Amino acid sequence: MIFYETKVSYAKEIGDGKLQKAKEVYLCRALNYADAESRIIEAVSVYSHDGLPECDIKKVKYVDVFTSDNPNADKFYKAKVIYTSLEGDGEQLKEKKVANLFLVQAWSVQSALQALEKNLGGTASDYSIHTIAETLILDFYDFAIADTKSEQE
Repeated sequence: MIFYETKVSYAKEIGDGKLQKAKEVYLCRALNYADAESRIIEAVSVYSHDGLPECDIKKVKYVDVFTSDNPNADKFYKAKVIYTSLEGDGEQLKEKKVANLFLVQAWSVQSALQALEKNLGGTASDYSIHTIAETLILDFYDFAIADTKSEQE
Protein backbone atom coordinates (compact mmCIF):
# COMPACT_ATOMS: atom_id res chain seq x y z
CA MET A 1 0.00 0.00 0.00
CA ILE A 2 1.06 3.51 -0.73
CA PHE A 3 0.26 6.71 1.14
CA TYR A 4 -1.21 9.61 -0.84
CA GLU A 5 -1.62 13.17 0.37
CA THR A 6 -4.63 14.84 -1.20
CA LYS A 7 -5.34 18.54 -1.25
CA VAL A 8 -9.07 18.98 -1.80
CA SER A 9 -10.86 22.18 -2.88
CA TYR A 10 -14.63 22.47 -2.65
CA ALA A 11 -17.47 24.81 -1.68
CA LYS A 12 -18.44 24.23 1.93
CA GLU A 13 -21.49 25.61 3.69
CA ILE A 14 -20.68 27.78 6.68
CA GLY A 15 -22.97 28.50 9.63
CA ASP A 16 -25.22 31.13 8.03
CA GLY A 17 -25.98 29.13 4.88
CA LYS A 18 -23.35 30.84 2.73
CA LEU A 19 -20.83 28.89 0.69
CA GLN A 20 -17.14 29.29 1.33
CA LYS A 21 -14.26 27.84 -0.65
CA ALA A 22 -12.46 25.25 1.48
CA LYS A 23 -9.01 23.78 0.90
CA GLU A 24 -8.25 20.78 3.07
CA VAL A 25 -5.52 18.14 3.23
CA TYR A 26 -6.18 14.44 3.81
CA LEU A 27 -4.01 11.34 3.84
CA CYS A 28 -5.15 8.11 2.22
CA ARG A 29 -3.60 4.66 2.00
CA ALA A 30 -4.60 3.22 -1.36
CA LEU A 31 -3.56 0.96 -4.21
CA ASN A 32 -2.96 3.76 -6.75
CA TYR A 33 -3.81 7.37 -7.62
CA ALA A 34 -7.27 6.50 -8.96
CA ASP A 35 -8.13 4.54 -5.82
CA ALA A 36 -6.94 7.40 -3.59
CA GLU A 37 -8.93 9.95 -5.59
CA SER A 38 -12.14 7.92 -5.48
CA ARG A 39 -11.84 7.33 -1.72
CA ILE A 40 -11.24 11.01 -0.93
CA ILE A 41 -13.97 12.25 -3.28
CA GLU A 42 -16.42 9.79 -1.71
CA ALA A 43 -15.48 11.00 1.78
CA VAL A 44 -15.55 14.73 1.03
CA SER A 45 -18.35 15.02 -1.56
CA VAL A 46 -21.02 14.80 1.17
CA TYR A 47 -19.80 18.24 2.33
CA SER A 48 -19.39 19.74 -1.14
CA HIS A 49 -22.19 22.01 -2.37
CA ASP A 50 -20.98 22.71 -5.91
CA GLY A 51 -20.36 19.31 -7.47
CA LEU A 52 -17.32 17.12 -7.17
CA PRO A 53 -14.34 18.46 -5.25
CA GLU A 54 -11.06 19.15 -7.03
CA CYS A 55 -8.15 16.98 -5.89
CA ASP A 56 -4.40 17.40 -6.09
CA ILE A 57 -2.80 14.07 -5.20
CA LYS A 58 0.82 13.19 -4.50
CA LYS A 59 2.61 10.17 -3.08
CA VAL A 60 4.22 10.61 0.30
CA LYS A 61 6.85 8.34 1.77
CA TYR A 62 5.49 7.59 5.22
CA VAL A 63 6.62 4.25 6.61
CA ASP A 64 3.57 4.03 8.87
CA VAL A 65 0.74 6.04 10.41
CA PHE A 66 0.04 5.79 14.12
CA THR A 67 -3.56 6.75 14.82
CA SER A 68 -5.13 7.38 18.20
CA ASP A 69 -8.47 6.44 19.76
CA ASN A 70 -8.33 9.52 21.99
CA PRO A 71 -11.00 12.06 20.89
CA ASN A 72 -8.65 14.93 21.81
CA ALA A 73 -6.04 13.71 19.31
CA ASP A 74 -7.19 16.00 16.51
CA LYS A 75 -3.86 16.82 14.84
CA PHE A 76 -1.34 14.90 12.77
CA TYR A 77 2.39 15.24 13.29
CA LYS A 78 5.11 14.25 10.85
CA ALA A 79 8.06 12.63 12.58
CA LYS A 80 11.47 12.02 11.05
CA VAL A 81 13.18 9.06 12.69
CA ILE A 82 16.79 8.16 11.93
CA TYR A 83 17.79 4.51 12.30
CA THR A 84 21.46 3.68 12.81
CA SER A 85 23.01 0.36 11.86
CA LEU A 86 26.46 -1.06 11.37
CA GLU A 87 27.31 -2.58 8.00
CA GLY A 88 30.32 -4.52 6.85
CA ASP A 89 32.50 -6.98 8.69
CA GLY A 90 35.64 -6.96 10.81
CA GLU A 91 37.52 -3.69 10.66
CA GLN A 92 35.40 -2.55 7.71
CA LEU A 93 32.37 -1.69 9.88
CA LYS A 94 30.65 1.49 8.84
CA GLU A 95 27.79 3.27 10.49
CA LYS A 96 24.78 3.69 8.21
CA LYS A 97 21.92 6.07 8.92
CA VAL A 98 18.50 5.75 7.28
CA ALA A 99 15.77 8.36 7.70
CA ASN A 100 12.11 7.30 7.82
CA LEU A 101 8.95 9.40 8.05
CA PHE A 102 6.03 8.52 10.31
CA LEU A 103 2.70 10.26 10.83
CA VAL A 104 1.37 10.38 14.38
CA GLN A 105 -2.13 11.43 15.45
CA ALA A 106 -2.01 13.32 18.75
CA TRP A 107 -3.18 16.49 20.52
CA SER A 108 0.26 18.04 21.10
CA VAL A 109 3.90 17.65 20.15
CA GLN A 110 4.58 16.06 23.54
CA SER A 111 1.78 13.50 23.11
CA ALA A 112 3.00 12.78 19.56
CA LEU A 113 6.49 12.13 20.93
CA GLN A 114 5.08 9.77 23.58
CA ALA A 115 2.96 7.88 21.02
CA LEU A 116 5.90 7.59 18.64
CA GLU A 117 8.20 6.25 21.37
CA LYS A 118 5.50 3.78 22.44
CA ASN A 119 5.05 2.49 18.87
CA LEU A 120 8.78 2.29 18.13
CA GLY A 121 9.66 0.83 21.53
CA GLY A 122 9.79 -2.76 20.30
CA THR A 123 12.25 -2.17 17.48
CA ALA A 124 15.64 -3.85 17.65
CA SER A 125 17.44 -1.07 15.78
CA ASP A 126 18.92 2.02 17.35
CA TYR A 127 16.99 5.13 16.40
CA SER A 128 16.76 8.81 17.21
CA ILE A 129 13.80 11.09 16.69
CA HIS A 130 15.13 13.92 14.57
CA THR A 131 12.06 16.15 14.17
CA ILE A 132 8.34 16.28 14.93
CA ALA A 133 6.21 18.91 13.21
CA GLU A 134 2.48 19.55 12.95
CA THR A 135 0.98 19.00 9.50
CA LEU A 136 -2.10 20.38 7.75
CA ILE A 137 -3.60 16.87 7.43
CA LEU A 138 -7.15 16.78 8.81
CA ASP A 139 -7.88 13.06 8.59
CA PHE A 140 -6.47 9.72 7.52
CA TYR A 141 -8.41 7.25 5.37
CA ASP A 142 -6.89 3.82 5.68
CA PHE A 143 -7.22 1.07 3.12
CA ALA A 144 -9.58 -1.63 4.35
CA ILE A 145 -9.29 -5.21 3.12
CA ALA A 146 -13.08 -5.51 3.45
CA ASP A 147 -13.39 -2.87 0.68
CA THR A 148 -11.66 -5.13 -1.85
CA LYS A 149 -13.62 -8.23 -0.78
CA SER A 150 -16.96 -6.48 -1.32
CA GLU A 151 -15.79 -5.21 -4.74
CA GLN A 152 -14.83 -8.75 -5.83
CA GLU A 153 -18.24 -10.25 -4.96
